[in-house]
Amino acid sequence: MIKKASSFKRTMSLIVCTSMMCVSSLAQSHYSSAKLALKEYKISSRVLNEERTITIYKPPVHPEYKDVVSPVIYVLDSEFYADFISTMISFVSERFVTMPPITVVGIQNFGEGAIGRNRDLTPLIAKDSSIFKTSGGAEKFLQYIREEVFPFVEKDHKKTPYRVLIGHSLGGLLTMHTFLKHPEMFNAYLASDPSLWINNNEYMEIVKTTIDKTDERNKKLFFSTGNSRSIGPNAKKVDSLLQVKKIKKLSHQFTNYPNEIHTTVFMKSYYDGLHFIFQMDPFDANLKLADITWSLLENHYNKLSEIYGGPMKPEESLVNTWGYRFLNQEKNVNKALEFFKKNIENYPASANVYDSYAEALLVKGDKKNAMINYEKAFQMDPTNTAARDIAIKLKSEQ
Repeated sequence: MIKKASSFKRTMSLIVCTSMMCVSSLAQSHYSSAKLALKEYKISSRVLNEERTITIYKPPVHPEYKDVVSPVIYVLDSEFYADFISTMISFVSERFVTMPPITVVGIQNFGEGAIGRNRDLTPLIAKDSSIFKTSGGAEKFLQYIREEVFPFVEKDHKKTPYRVLIGHSLGGLLTMHTFLKHPEMFNAYLASDPSLWINNNEYMEIVKTTIDKTDERNKKLFFSTGNSRSIGPNAKKVDSLLQVKKIKKLSHQFTNYPNEIHTTVFMKSYYDGLHFIFQMDPFDANLKLADITWSLLENHYNKLSEIYGGPMKPEESLVNTWGYRFLNQEKNVNKALEFFKKNIENYPASANVYDSYAEALLVKGDKKNAMINYEKAFQMDPTNTAARDIAIKLKSEQ
């Protein structure tokens, strides 16, 4: 039997689109008016020999997501961007729950005049001292993240979480550098308008050499650029190098936003990048009904399981809806039966899945098994008198 999922009107700001993921009927039952809560922590860094600040945002874990391992987004330049990222995650994981919880960690910089930022985020010693008073500290900064930030943030995780690194401008440069030289640190990388122009484009030689020597990399990379003349050409060159090399297992996307400037492009970059990294497109996007298969749906959720570190399965109502579409619109009873049977495997405690399976069996002409499943549906849900009556009728016929 088809159950109607509850719905409510969503009115959100531009930064929160409901297209972020195929919305589950189960998740729609959650709504919270909670305010964004970032907690600040101090780390006395042995690596950097100074006190550093990080912020952490953790959404609540709803019962249906109790087995997931929350992915962690690490945000560079967090004094500028952590609130923005955390707000987006808050809406989809806490306010209007459409996806599992994701932790957001802001890694702050320090010092007046961007002294700390220029030091920590640059992998090369800058030749232009008029712009960079300090530079070349990226390796030590990454050591600080690896040896001190990771253990502090992830100490309560059941296993190493799916890690995402996000950076804009110089932060984008460090994000690209980490992807190229320390790919093991993160699972996915999001670089907005990366400043690859440092030292008159010297870093691009490192980019080219590294890509040329890389044959396989099981990672995700999203990078973007606006209309900056100094940044755009290099980002496009990186995309071209990756397109030609075709690194095995690498999933990458490059997007150019010609109508955005350096100080606005991050808003679109961060949304689109997270959309890409967390597989927020519905599995059936742009597909015709006849092209929908169980293997496509299963593959989509297997990939989500990798991201969330726990079993992710299609929502009962989603699979039920597809089953009835195959049955009534496509007139494909065998495909409908496949989906309904998978629903029983995933939700054996639900009376509704047996009722739907029984209906498809009856259409196929398998009255014996239809009767068995109608009886099962009624036993589990005594209010379903329709299933009882059909079972009685089928039994009398036999």
